Amino acid sequence: MKPSGERVFITWLPFSSRSETLAKSFGAVSVYFGYLAGGNNLLKIALRYLLMTIHTIGFVLSRKPKLVYVMNQPVFLPLTLFLLSRIMRVKYVIDSHSGLFNKKEWQWALPLMKYAYRHSLFSIVTNKNHCNLVESWGAKAEILGALTVGEEEVVPFNRVDDPSMVVIGTFASDEPLEEILEACQKLPHVKFYVTGALKKAPPELISSAPENVIFTDFISRPEYVGLVRAMDAAIILVTHDDVMQRGAYEAMSWGVPIITSDWLILRESFTKGTMFVDNTPAAIAGAVNQLLENPDHYKNEIDQLRRERADNWDRNIERINAYTEKNL
Repeated sequence: MKPSGERVFITWLPFSSRSETLAKSFGAVSVYFGYLAGGNNLLKIALRYLLMTIHTIGFVLSRKPKLVYVMNQPVFLPLTLFLLSRIMRVKYVIDSHSGLFNKKEWQWALPLMKYAYRHSLFSIVTNKNHCNLVESWGAKAEILGALTVGEEEVVPFNRVDDPSMVVIGTFASDEPLEEILEACQKLPHVKFYVTGALKKAPPELISSAPENVIFTDFISRPEYVGLVRAMDAAIILVTHDDVMQRGAYEAMSWGVPIITSDWLILRESFTKGTMFVDNTPAAIAGAVNQLLENPDHYKNEIDQLRRERADNWDRNIERINAYTEKNL
């Protein structure tokens, strides 16, 4: 079979808004392989990765795309493309989520990942620190930080009259949820909608939450979009630096003010319509009160930032696409 000449973006998840946005921007077809999601059973995890590796190899060998974009997590996906590129004429680009560089679970793979990055056409990173690291490996890197999400299907959310905030997260270990819930307790007049699948949440945390906290559990993408767009602000906090917050750039794209952690990458990315906190309950509660005192100000600022980021995004995508065409 002759090469198809197409571009595909392969993600080992049922869905990723970042992958979807990048695929559309790069003129690629989104391809998702998500088997046996959830759970920490080692046998199930190994089987999941094995199935996705086999499916990816079969897909690339049969379709013979000219260029493959891949998410860098789990690391077996870019490593699979690195091996395939050694035996057939396929080029690949790695989209670098920050977890590879920041999470202990992937540190063992960094020596191997150097080869995958070095042989990629280029890689996408979210910040200058990760750009410097990838370039120190002898690879080319392009910085694409806060994305601007396009129009999506929306299920309208009927919110209550009370001031309302959404806490965007997945119950990950780097989310200061205990501090957030303590802040919620200080603000009984505000409703807080906490996203994320409850099967991943510590039961004791759920049972101890104050009455003004509503856990949404897993909801569909259109329901999630409607929820966030209906809120006075979105709270997205993280305990580590150099982590781009997907929930924050989604909120920005939908014109929703942001409360996020006081890290350099986030300050540089969200320069308007955003309040920064040190992840303590007092600071979180103070930011909520301050934002609610002047919501129109933050709403107008986040709209300005959204327009600025959209223009900057278009320029970066045009530059990256020009480089891609030149080097294919």
